[in-house]
Amino acid sequence: MSEKVKRKFDITKYTGLLSSLIAIVGGLLVAFFVLMITNPSKGPIAFWTLITGGFGMGGIKNLGSLFYFATPILCTGIAMCVAFQAGIFNIGGPGQYSVGALAAILTALYVSKDLPGPLAWIVPLIVSTLAGAAWALIPGILKAFFNVNVVIGTIMFNYIEMYYMMHWINNYCYDAMKGQTRAVPGSTKLPQWFMPSITSNKAADIGIIIAIIFAVLAWVLMEKTELGYELKACGKNAEASRYAGIKSKRNIMISILLSGALCGLGGGLTHLSVSGTYITMKEALAAEGFNGIAVACLANNSPLGAIFGALFLAFLTVGGNYMQIFGFQREIVSVITSVIIYFAAFSLLLKTYIEKLLNRQKKEINKVTGEELK
Repeated sequence: MSEKVKRKFDITKYTGLLSSLIAIVGGLLVAFFVLMITNPSKGPIAFWTLITGGFGMGGIKNLGSLFYFATPILCTGIAMCVAFQAGIFNIGGPGQYSVGALAAILTALYVSKDLPGPLAWIVPLIVSTLAGAAWALIPGILKAFFNVNVVIGTIMFNYIEMYYMMHWINNYCYDAMKGQTRAVPGSTKLPQWFMPSITSNKAADIGIIIAIIFAVLAWVLMEKTELGYELKACGKNAEASRYAGIKSKRNIMISILLSGALCGLGGGLTHLSVSGTYITMKEALAAEGFNGIAVACLANNSPLGAIFGALFLAFLTVGGNYMQIFGFQREIVSVITSVIIYFAAFSLLLKTYIEKLLNRQKKEINKVTGEELK
C-alpha cells in the first residue's frame, strides 16, 4: 500500500482532537452570538476579553488565577476520565469533592497543624483523598454487587453529602461571624515555592503542579499497566471481559474508588490553597464536580488531555470575571461551558462517524489490493 494511503488512515489518531476542537469552536461561536444579542456595542470587546482569558486587563497576574481555577477541575476531570474509560458514569463528583474538602479542613484544624514541616499539609491531602474514595465506596458496592444504576447511586449521595456537610460544618468548623468554615492554620496551607515569581501573583501555590503530577500518573495507569488495560476492557465490553476472565466487580470498585479519591484530592487542594477558600452554609452542590465532566468530554477521556481541558475552562473563567465591566453577568461563562459540553457530545458522534467512514474505506481498499492494512 502506498505511503499516501497509509497517511490517510493515520488521521484516525487525531479524530479525538478534532472533535474537541469542534466543541470549543462551536461553543465560542455561540458565546459570541449571545454576547452580540445581549449588548451589540460591547459584545466584541467582551468576547475578546473572554477568549484572551482577561490577560489584556489583568496581565500576567491572571496566570495565578488561571492555575487556581484549573486545579480542582483538573482533579475532578482526571477522576471522570478514569471512571468513564472503565464504563462507570460517576456523577458523584460534587459530593466526593466536597467530602474531601471538609476532611482536609477538619484535619488541618484538629490534627496536622502541629505536625512538623510538610506533614502539616501532606496529611490533610492524604485524608481528603481517602475521604473522597470512602464516599464513593457505597455507590461502588451497590453497582458492583447489586447492579444498582451508578448514575442514580452517585447522584443521591451528592444530596446526602450536602446535608451532612451542613451538620458537620455547623458543629466542628463553623465561623458564625463570617458564615463559613474557619480558616485553616498557615502551616497547613500548600507551599508556594517558585510559583509567585512565575505568575507575579502572591497567592499562587503548587496545587496545579500536584494536579498535573496525578494527571500523568493516571495516564500511565490507564495506558501502560495491566490494570489500566483491564479497566478499559471492562468499559468497552463488560460481558466479553468477564468471558475473558477479567474480574468485572473488582474493576468496578477500583475505578470508582480511584475516581472518588481524585475528586477528594481536588477538594483538598482547593481548600488548603494559599488563596484561602471556604465552604459556606448553602444548599448547593459543588460546581467543580460537574465541571470535571466537561473537562473529561473535552479531553476525550484522556488524563493528559484533561490538563488542557481544565486550563481551557479555567481560561474562560478568568476572562469571565471581567464580564461585569462590560455590563454582562459572570454567569455567561456557565452558559458557554454548558454549550461546549453539548458540542462535545455531538462532536463525539462526529468522531465515531469519521472513524467508521475511514474503516469502510480501509476495507474497500483491502478488497481491491488484497493487502492487509496495519
